[in-house]
Amino acid sequence: MSELIILIYRLLTSLIVWPLSLAVRNHPNFKNTISQRLALTMPPRPAGDLIWFHGASLGEIKALAGLIETLKQQMPQTLICLSAMTATGRQAAMDIKGVDIVMPQPFDVRRIMKRYMRHLAPKALVIAETEIWPNMIMAAGASHVPVIIINARLSTKAFKRYLYVKPLMRRLLADTRILAMGSRDYLRFKALGADNVSQADNIKFDAVTTLKGERADTLKKELAIGNRPVFIAGSIRSGEEALVVTAIEEIRKNIPDVFCIVAPRHHDRISFITGAATDRGMTWSLRSEGAADADILILDTTGELFDFYGLATVAFVGGSLVKSGGQNPLEPIAWSVPTLHGPHMDNFLWAMEVVGEFTITVRDESELAREAVSVISHPELYRPKAEMARDALDHAKGATKTYCNEIMKIISY
Repeated sequence: MSELIILIYRLLTSLIVWPLSLAVRNHPNFKNTISQRLALTMPPRPAGDLIWFHGASLGEIKALAGLIETLKQQMPQTLICLSAMTATGRQAAMDIKGVDIVMPQPFDVRRIMKRYMRHLAPKALVIAETEIWPNMIMAAGASHVPVIIINARLSTKAFKRYLYVKPLMRRLLADTRILAMGSRDYLRFKALGADNVSQADNIKFDAVTTLKGERADTLKKELAIGNRPVFIAGSIRSGEEALVVTAIEEIRKNIPDVFCIVAPRHHDRISFITGAATDRGMTWSLRSEGAADADILILDTTGELFDFYGLATVAFVGGSLVKSGGQNPLEPIAWSVPTLHGPHMDNFLWAMEVVGEFTITVRDESELAREAVSVISHPELYRPKAEMARDALDHAKGATKTYCNEIMKIISY
């Protein structure tokens, strides 16, 4: 059965890769990368041992940063190649100390992956979280390259989908070292037929604890915030724009001098924020255009949200008032900021297991406004829980060392 599934997958990917390339060539994530994704051109490969890391997007790449920097300290002569699907992921990869090659993720076509395995000749392929690409993993196996999936996780949706092709998954995972981020993920990988799987800590707890206090101070001066309280809604998703703007309208009625910041998860949703604000007679400005005296500052830049959380009196984590699975609550918590979120945090249950008892759940825009006003009005009541959340986060650290040792052990074999 697995052979038939593999044959069908390889045939389909070979057939669709060219029309797909044409269809996505102008998409921001794919623009100017198609040639490398097709292996028509490949990045220069300096001489020396190399480890190929792969992460889907910005979140995975940021989580890998500390691991790569630690590994580079232990193995300074080893080259690090880091691939990512998204443009924001590749941009973040370029800023990681110790990365020698940054490239887009090649299309998962057999001949393309075989070419990359020959070109890069990695000592190991390290995949972050849920990036299970059949041709990539099989090309590594054919080239005798060990594969390790770190921070491995399977959402309920992904797990159910993979169960339909369990024979394929059993074959793909048979020789793959898997370090699952939690007990639920461990059991799901085992159910798919993985043998070499262990439960480990979550590297994302390590990734968010490097604070840049001086950067937050600079932003505060740049934006002329002074002693004003700050409300920030971070990584809001489709369908939340009007809800968040409505909450801000109510917050401002109670606390007129509050400085409000909204950061959309995707920049193509900015017009929905500006539209909602304009409809309510509220003014807005864009971060990219410099500081301005407006009711709402919209963060339309990339890579600044974590530092902006350092300004917050209270923070709301988006993707959670609608059924989008939530966003990472650890970033504001790392700054000891009282953190609000909606009821839909399904994609971040691993984080909520550690800090959930110290956060505040709101069901709608009215509760969001009410709780934000309460935190701003009585910070002394909420600060202890915010500090406990930060302590819980600090106690959950340690995965970087575990993963580093595991990779070094595999390479030594």
